Amino acid sequence: MSEGAGGRETTGDVECPTCHERVPSLPFCVRCGSHLLRAGGEPHSRRDHFAAAPSESVGSIRVISTLFPHLPRADMEGFRVALALGTAVVTALGLAGLFGVGVIAAAVLVPLLCALYMYDVDLYEGEPLPVWLFTALSGGVLGAAMGVLIRAIGPGISIGPGSGFGSRVLFYGIVVPLADGVLLLVGPLVLLRHRLFNDVLDGTTFGVTSGVCLVGAQTIVLAVPLLAGGLRPAGAASAWVYRLLELGVALPLIAAGAGGGTAAALWLRFRSPRRDERRLRRWAHPVVAGGLGAAALVGASLIQLYVHGLLALVCLLVLAAVALLLLRLLIHFGLLQEASEIPIGPDIVCANCGHPTPRHTFCGWCGVALRALPKGRVSGADRLDQRS
Repeated sequence: MSEGAGGRETTGDVECPTCHERVPSLPFCVRCGSHLLRAGGEPHSRRDHFAAAPSESVGSIRVISTLFPHLPRADMEGFRVALALGTAVVTALGLAGLFGVGVIAAAVLVPLLCALYMYDVDLYEGEPLPVWLFTALSGGVLGAAMGVLIRAIGPGISIGPGSGFGSRVLFYGIVVPLADGVLLLVGPLVLLRHRLFNDVLDGTTFGVTSGVCLVGAQTIVLAVPLLAGGLRPAGAASAWVYRLLELGVALPLIAAGAGGGTAAALWLRFRSPRRDERRLRRWAHPVVAGGLGAAALVGASLIQLYVHGLLALVCLLVLAAVALLLLRLLIHFGLLQEASEIPIGPDIVCANCGHPTPRHTFCGWCGVALRALPKGRVSGADRLDQRS
């Protein structure tokens, strides 16, 4: 009988083919999340499995599991339905010609999902409201202030379809998105100082929430002239539907990917154990992630300036998919990084599958990252974080 790195007896344990550590003989490695064996008894790496949702590929474009990685598998379908219904409502408002109401609905769609997510998973030990309000308000207030500034000094702007700006590209295509990229990080950077929020998913949640609230608030402020025109402003319904989907789906997802990805990189760099800093990949460095996020925001602004209608929507959705993929890779890499050398503890009950699993980083039965589960569902004695 011997003991592993965490002091746990390893009788009956096996060597993981991916991380080469001795771990309990369960379907998944509790340290790195790999499948310990394939159906034929061959070693199987988890490289293709997303750490926060092992039933999905890490390289797939999945909105819900990427933006809301704490959600247990059973709750994800409800959020997918909510997003689909919200998108349908925005589309229906556009088809009905209620463009002003449609802009408001588009602006609040993803922020409302973020609020529902924080409440549903009971993040941050039963007190989600203050944390969420601070993050949401920091993004929303700064986004609204930026919208007011744009209306005050910008050389004319319209939230409606077909509003190209020509020579105004420097202001609307470069300055505004870069300023937005800085402002959406203000709230997360304040919370970065607090040691309570030391998981990469904390940074992701703060960055996503701040980003979508900033875009939503800015959209509402810029739409004030449109709202003053009544419920049915002028414009073709088809063009408005495309524009509403840009405002309600594509742009918030781009902001979420940019803000969440940059914040995740900051948490990996400054909140991960010092032993992991040398192992950070170049694309996970805050400068690289921040640069890619800024490029996504600038690209979205330039697309809106020079491309219109269905083509603009398609281009923005492609850009949103790229931003979400980068965020997904950072989440996956961060969860694997945080597994390093954490002692294997006593059994806890996995909130995702309901099986008792050794306390570590991944569930030994379903492979989900335990850090990706609601913190409120794990008792204080069973907190996974063993760092000082």
